[in-house]
Amino acid sequence: MLLTSPLRTEKIYSLFFVAFMFFSAIFCNVSKVNLLFHISLILFLSTLIFSPQSRDKFLRDKTFLKGLIFPLLFLLYFSLSNLWSQNPVNVSSTLKQMLYLLIFICLFRQAERLGYKRYVMGAVFLGMSLLSVLTLIMVDKTIVLQNRLENSFPWAPNNVIDLGGYMAIGLLCGIIFIRETGKNWLYLLFPILLASLLLTQSRGPLIAFTAAFVLLFIVNPRYKIKHILYGVVIIAAIMAMVFLTNFHHIFIDRLESTYQQSFIRFGIWENTLEVAKEKPIFGWGYDKSLVFVNSIGQNISTTHSIYLSSFLKGGIVGFILLASVIGYGLLQLRKHIRAQQKTEASIFIFALIYYMTQGMFIIGNPQEFWFLFWFPLAIVLSIPIKENSYQ
Repeated sequence: MLLTSPLRTEKIYSLFFVAFMFFSAIFCNVSKVNLLFHISLILFLSTLIFSPQSRDKFLRDKTFLKGLIFPLLFLLYFSLSNLWSQNPVNVSSTLKQMLYLLIFICLFRQAERLGYKRYVMGAVFLGMSLLSVLTLIMVDKTIVLQNRLENSFPWAPNNVIDLGGYMAIGLLCGIIFIRETGKNWLYLLFPILLASLLLTQSRGPLIAFTAAFVLLFIVNPRYKIKHILYGVVIIAAIMAMVFLTNFHHIFIDRLESTYQQSFIRFGIWENTLEVAKEKPIFGWGYDKSLVFVNSIGQNISTTHSIYLSSFLKGGIVGFILLASVIGYGLLQLRKHIRAQQKTEASIFIFALIYYMTQGMFIIGNPQEFWFLFWFPLAIVLSIPIKENSYQ
């Protein structure tokens, strides 16, 4: 089939990729779900190896391949940084994960070129919506306003902040899916995702989502009256729920504590810079973590900022490589905006703001950061495709 009908094979692995995105949104880091990604990966590589037609079309996508160089250099450098870390044998594992992440980006591009982008976005939107419903069903209702949706659906992201990030990504993907399909009734799912985002009581995802959502309205506005009405109804439903449950008191307290938490974060970042300055050029290596007790007696191991984490682990070189990935992504935003794909740009902006206060590193097997960093990057690197350009 690879030789006689490569296009059919491309469609098959793209559908496996869509299935992976759907189930991975619900069952975070479950190995059986990851099998869908591996099947898609194997078929994708097989078409490149055995089908001259598929290989030629892939290599002719020069703008995308040029953009792929930046994550390649970033991933390769941090994978090799294991060699000067405390665990050099880990280099083989991170090189494998590098391959996975690069192919993940390529699979999204191939899905878009085949016209399956709407299915990917729909899979993420519906998967995150189902995750939200399952979480709300299984959470302990008696303490739902205190435990921040923790200890509910067992396959949700372990970190409630990442769960909030999932809800935000789901909302933005939902906007794209509805735009592409015209199924406006799906806006009925938005209050569920928004409610879950609020109930996580996670400030980082909420702030990042708000900033990204504002971008939709202030950049080249072309929304219609019905879109404004949908937004008003959704916001009104959420506000009614917040006040009827007296949740607004808890939420205000969380916002007020942001001021106090900021000083704690500054202390962590100050310690990170002190440690990083000991090896400023190439950093400490991939597996370096903090050993630090903050001002309120907490043991801290992460930097609480991906940008400082890249400096700690990879030094100035690593930070520049991360900056190059982000910088190139930002350059692509104008192409999406010109093509009336503002939401795609907003997803990338969300990721950049979200990771200002998240320090877990972003190289590994399918986990939360595949949705929260690499998926937005894949979207923004896949620049808009002209009609019939794939034929």
